[in-house]
Amino acid sequence: MISTFFLVPLLLGASDFVVIISARAQLNTALQALYYFAWTNPTSAADSTQLAQVIAAINAQSIYQITNPTVSVTYVCATPGSTPSYTTYTSPGNCGQSEVQQTLTSYKISTNVSLPVTFLGIASPMQYSANGTIQTQ
Repeated sequence: MISTFFLVPLLLGASDFVVIISARAQLNTALQALYYFAWTNPTSAADSTQLAQVIAAINAQSIYQITNPTVSVTYVCATPGSTPSYTTYTSPGNCGQSEVQQTLTSYKISTNVSLPVTFLGIASPMQYSANGTIQTQ
């Protein structure tokens, strides 16, 4: 009696928890792969064709498929000093002589996760996303 009302729901909830944790870990690993791609290929970090190829390679090795990847590039002019100041632009070449240009590439990826056991109040499939920015130049 105790196992029916206590242990079975506990085990079913644990299976959902394991699926959620593994999906989040896989999403973070995919984001790190995108960071590595951007860092090693700074001139093509925002190229949609190459980004699609990288996402396809990640999805080929993944249980949860990445959907709706977005990428944006911003340019920051940093003024060196003890406390540097920053000005953000959407195109390169706007920095003054005493400023240093930095290129920042931002990625946002998401995935849908179907839970093995659905409980009241928990939607399935659930959508998880991860986003971040890396300095590429």
